[in-house]
Amino acid sequence: MAVKKPIFEDLVDMTAMVDIVFFLLIFFMVTSMQGTFSSIKMPAPDSESMAKTGKKSINDIERDQDTVIVRIDHDNAVWLNDTEIPGGSGCENELRLRLRESRKNSANRNKLLVLGNSECLHGVVVMVLDAGTDAGFDEMQLAVDDES
Repeated sequence: MAVKKPIFEDLVDMTAMVDIVFFLLIFFMVTSMQGTFSSIKMPAPDSESMAKTGKKSINDIERDQDTVIVRIDHDNAVWLNDTEIPGGSGCENELRLRLRESRKNSANRNKLLVLGNSECLHGVVVMVLDAGTDAGFDEMQLAVDDES
């Protein structure tokens, strides 16, 4: 009588593989949606509608005595009314102090215009807007200036 050898079948448990596929699918869905949530569509400026509604151009705003102007150049240097704030992009405390002083010196100065270069860092722009909010500016406007 011959001895029968047992037949072994290789079984692969697919449960772990399916779990990993679902984790990867969820991860890629969540990270791909992040780009959608972080973008804001802005309408293109129309000079005719600005004239009809009475909206001001940047040149008109710069001439307004009630507006404090903060410029951010392509090297992330921050300028307050044509005076550079020392410290580069880490000048947050100095900028807050100077904006508060500028706000206190004239009670009518409640508008802030931030002119950022298209090459400046987003974090610097947010820091300037936060400093303006902290200083108590009621009206803040943001514009992109490629010439500075």
